[in-house]
Amino acid sequence: MRLSIVLAMLVSATALQAQPAADETQEVVSFGPTPATALLVGEKSGGRLAIIDPESLEVVARIPAGNNLHEVATDGRYAYVGSAWPGITVIDVQNQRFDRSIDTGVLGSFHGLWVTNGKLYVGHERNHIVSRYDPETRQFDMALGVPGGSHIIHVTREESTIYMASSASQQIVIAQASSTGRGGWTFTTFPGDTRMEGFDITPDGRELWAINMNAKSITVVNLESMEVVATLPFEGGLNNRIRFTQDGRYALMNELNGNELMVWDVATRQIAHRIDVGGGGEGIFIDPERPRAYYAVSRANKVAVIDTNTLTVIKEIPDLINPDGMAWYVAQ
Repeated sequence: MRLSIVLAMLVSATALQAQPAADETQEVVSFGPTPATALLVGEKSGGRLAIIDPESLEVVARIPAGNNLHEVATDGRYAYVGSAWPGITVIDVQNQRFDRSIDTGVLGSFHGLWVTNGKLYVGHERNHIVSRYDPETRQFDMALGVPGGSHIIHVTREESTIYMASSASQQIVIAQASSTGRGGWTFTTFPGDTRMEGFDITPDGRELWAINMNAKSITVVNLESMEVVATLPFEGGLNNRIRFTQDGRYALMNELNGNELMVWDVATRQIAHRIDVGGGGEGIFIDPERPRAYYAVSRANKVAVIDTNTLTVIKEIPDLINPDGMAWYVAQ
């Protein structure tokens, strides 16, 4: 069952369940309209989705979105926010309001979220499943059993490949659509070490770098030859997120218990720089339009805005309660 696609009979049990927002005492706080492009930030302990104007770098709205918020994804109309309850919270970004929540039902608890071609992909690590939700029908239309967990996921535009890393199963899993594979998919796995979570793919699509959190190393997979080509050790605290800059020159790595954002030189595969951000952080997001990165400095309740050319902090966005997951909204 774990290596097959479980279709309508399973996912019909996970149909949308309309529920109220997690904290009805919270209200939407708006300082202006949602811009055509915006940075969305989940406040993990604040239970809110913050909408930030990337031009002014000011918060334009805060919307209640559940509690214990983790990943955020968007399709240009809705933001999908992962929370402990009431499930996946759906926010109407343009109208700045709670829209509904999605109950994942028998698919189980989840963490990773990713939107491709208007479909929401969800990683259910504990149950070794990646599911797909169709916002038009408001139903899950796929549940793919995978040989390992799916803490964080990345889905290609063609929906032909799903990359995932597993904190529980300690491995990288690559699922590829295939007419000869079991259930229409083939799976390639690469062993990692304890608490493998964060990963990213180089802008040229040639390599995948995944952090082994407890082992303090990065596993590098060549995606053309499909083999591990390097293991990069480092000294750090708790590190579980990594992102490549737009030009592919640097890889930015968080540190939960430190005060710095680590910068890897991709060509030399060495840590080349450390940026003092004044606290430990988690989520990292790369601006798709500017040479800029956003770092959720969760321990200091702020987002640090990094110029990826000069590797300096150019602004801080304060008063965000334990920020973490982020996404880029482009109005559709």
